Amino acid sequence: MVTNTLGVLQRENARLQSENHALQKELSTLRNFVENLNTLVERVQDADDSALMPLLHNLFTWALELVQAPEGSLLLLDEETHELKFILVQGALAERLQGYRIPADEGIAGWVVQNARPTLVRDVRRDERFSETIDDTFKFRTQSIVAVPLIGGGRVLGVLEALNQPSDEPFSDTDVILLNLLCRFAGELLLNIAQQS
Repeated sequence: MVTNTLGVLQRENARLQSENHALQKELSTLRNFVENLNTLVERVQDADDSALMPLLHNLFTWALELVQAPEGSLLLLDEETHELKFILVQGALAERLQGYRIPADEGIAGWVVQNARPTLVRDVRRDERFSETIDDTFKFRTQSIVAVPLIGGGRVLGVLEALNQPSDEPFSDTDVILLNLLCRFAGELLLNIAQQS
């Protein structure tokens, strides 16, 4: 009886320690998120058109760090050609994909533009929205993706994609929420910079 009770207590203690570790990690992520937003606000206050690319680069870097994604891209919408242009790319395709264009209604990024909503896909091969164009053209393997619209003034300006998080359960609903908040906030700030120029 004592052995059974001891075993139950040990399992409960291990569960509580694991839960505590997860909560500490989430708190750290949220603190990092708030610090990044604050830094973004500070940089935008005196920003002009020349600060746009550094601001986008910082936003992109922070977003991928936030969700611990080794690869990702920031695509901006070209409304004249109705295409998404890869502006920033991190990972294996960083040099080759920069400047590449895709139709604004193609793939998961296209779905995000058309619907102005984020999406989380843990296994792209099982999602009918996924287009293999980039993977086939550049000999790449997308596994999981979080794609979030960059929205300013009520319209989609682009898409931020985080790819292939290296863990047992790639990306989470919290990742989507944090990226969505960051991109909504950044989209409005970027639109303000563009209008001031």
